[in-house]
Amino acid sequence: MPPTPVDWYRQCLGPLPQRGRVTGVALGAGDVGPWTVERLEIRNDDEAPIPAVMLRPEGVGRPPVVVAHHGWSEGKDIFMFGPHSGIPSVKHPGAAHLVSHGLAVLGIDARAHGDRLAGAPDRREDEPAWFDFFQTEWAWLHRQCIIDGLALQGLLIHDVQCAIDYLETRDDVDAARLGMYGYSMGGTTCWSTTVVEPRIRVAVAGGCMLTYESALRVRRDASWHAWVPSLRRHASREALVASIAPRPLMAIQGEDDFPRDGVEPIMDAARQAYSAQGCSDLFRATMLPGDHVTAACDPRLLEETGRWLADQLD
Repeated sequence: MPPTPVDWYRQCLGPLPQRGRVTGVALGAGDVGPWTVERLEIRNDDEAPIPAVMLRPEGVGRPPVVVAHHGWSEGKDIFMFGPHSGIPSVKHPGAAHLVSHGLAVLGIDARAHGDRLAGAPDRREDEPAWFDFFQTEWAWLHRQCIIDGLALQGLLIHDVQCAIDYLETRDDVDAARLGMYGYSMGGTTCWSTTVVEPRIRVAVAGGCMLTYESALRVRRDASWHAWVPSLRRHASREALVASIAPRPLMAIQGEDDFPRDGVEPIMDAARQAYSAQGCSDLFRATMLPGDHVTAACDPRLLEETGRWLADQLD
């Protein structure tokens, strides 16, 4: 049998690190804005720990759980807590609002982001200096991936899989009812992880659907995570997103974000795949007004996301 697009994708991601015995180390709990937040580290053998935050809805014994993945340059605290993160420039409301839909939410820091960006200037005091430091570290991480034969996206996927391994050790959430949500880089990581990780039962990928051809033409989606070596020789983003069927998938975009001729081929491929499997209702394409940032700040983003995840994980 010839390789499928997913087979090729796994191969193009490169030899990812091994996942051994994944554990969590509690770092304490406290309040952030209106939420009670558990801080922890997820550890996979001798790898550097993954900083994380966990929120649980009140009065729910074993709620379904969602892994939330931030966008490029953000970090878990910004993505989860929005203005309550303490960063004045942040305007979007924060994925922690998903707990109001009866969902537990685990937010993690990607590599070279958040608490994993060691030695960075204080972002609250000097954001331009912080950003210069971040861009340098991100570029050097990509160089390391090149010489190791890895796609940077593969490392992001690996960390999400470690987070899922950790969730399966907890008895206060139902990891068998697992969803994922991300926006921008987090959206790409969401659908990319869902492609190769069958434990994710439902996904919401925001601000990320764009064909490689359109990305090259308009020079968007420029961060290194989005570019998987050799992938276009063997598969397309259209085929990979379509491969998620029949698991429920919502794709959310700003109407003025990416060019429509780069978005619609992916949406069309997904519609066709879900229709072919008799589950057209399990794919939803949602367009919000505005550009990339405007859509991220629209309260309907989290409201639509929360309802979709809660309904599909019920």
